Amino acid sequence: MVPWHLATREMAAEIRRVLRPGGVYVQNVIDYPPGRFIHSELATVAAEFRHVALIAPPTAIAGEVGANFLIVASDAPLPVAAIQARLLTLTGPASLLSDAELTGFVDGALVLTDDYAPVDQLLATA
Repeated sequence: MVPWHLATREMAAEIRRVLRPGGVYVQNVIDYPPGRFIHSELATVAAEFRHVALIAPPTAIAGEVGANFLIVASDAPLPVAAIQARLLTLTGPASLLSDAELTGFVDGALVLTDDYAPVDQLLATA
């Protein structure tokens, strides 16, 4: 069970407010196909932070398997090239989505708010 109140735009705004200038927020999200929650959570975080990226196994990004997804967000530009280089040293495959690729992945997903955050319904696989 995901505490819905930790997945909203208002929560992301509060995190952004307390980050130091140039600070980076990393959020672990667990989701399963069809991936509705990760899409909405990315849209939610991107509604508050200027720079957002996603790290996950390629098969999870493709919607084939459930996995841990890492959302990386900041108001400062993210070191995408350095993150990508570091991912190459991992023992398992990991992909990084940012910029246009991330926008395409999110594709107009619901932004979760304190007034409407159907997290349990988004996590439902049926």
